[in-house]
Amino acid sequence: GIRESKAIDTEKLCIEPGKKVFVVFVDVYVLNHDGNLIDASALAAVAALMNTKMPNYEVKDGELIIKQGYTPLPMKSHPITVTLGKINNKLIVDAWLEEEQVIDARLTMAFNNEGNICAVQKGCAGYFTQQQILEGMKLAQEKAAELRKKLGW
Repeated sequence: GIRESKAIDTEKLCIEPGKKVFVVFVDVYVLNHDGNLIDASALAAVAALMNTKMPNYEVKDGELIIKQGYTPLPMKSHPITVTLGKINNKLIVDAWLEEEQVIDARLTMAFNNEGNICAVQKGCAGYFTQQQILEGMKLAQEKAAELRKKLGW
């Protein structure tokens, strides 16, 4: 469901404040992958949300009336994730499956339209030094900007 999403304009999903809201779910079904599943899934989810249509509606006497036609899902941002892996103190981006199987630590950063970090997740048992995090953040920010430009987001 939607919980304090920074990407979707949750105020516009509110039909009646405190009473009725639209709920949006995104399910990702993976058939096969060769690495970097987090980033691929995140891109697919955002692309799906960008193509999502909400029914037109009005509220009369506290009742929701669905009208003809649809409206695009109101989105504030189009976040892009970049996942870094650390293998023997070296940072890698866009790991293949074989690389993922030997990484010491994983760090996923999501960037909003302005290039600011809007989410971070660390995975695996290893660690990142402060310097590696700063270096990785710069690298991830550059890669997110490249992807955003290619996608036209």
